[in-house]
Amino acid sequence: MRIGEVSRRSGVSPRSLRYYEQLGLIASERESNGYRRYDQVAVERAIVIHMLFGMDFPREIVTSVLACTGDAPAGAHDELYAQLDRVRADLSERIETLVETRSRIDEFLAARAAGAAA
Repeated sequence: MRIGEVSRRSGVSPRSLRYYEQLGLIASERESNGYRRYDQVAVERAIVIHMLFGMDFPREIVTSVLACTGDAPAGAHDELYAQLDRVRADLSERIETLVETRSRIDEFLAARAAGAAA
C-alpha cells in the first residue's frame, strides 16, 4: 500500500511516516515510479511508534520496543527492561518535582486569597 493508505489506516501523517522511515523504524520498498510501497506490518508499527513518541519516549526506547516484537532474542527484552526502568525512575523524579511545584502554587494562591479576604 502507498503512504496515503498507511496514513489513513494508522492515523499517522505521511510526514511522520517518512520520518519514521528515515530513522529506520519502518521500511518500505520503492516502486519503479519512486512511490513508497508499505506492507501491513508498517501500519501496525506506525501505530506503536506514534503512541510511544506521543508519550515522549526517546527513540532508543522506541527502537527497543520494536526489537522485542516477533521472534526477538531474550537479550533484546533484557535491554528494554533496563531502559524502561531508567525511564520510570526519570518519570518518578519529574512527577515529584511537579507535585512539589503544584504545592508551592497552591500555597501562593491560598496566601493571596487569605490576604484578599482580610
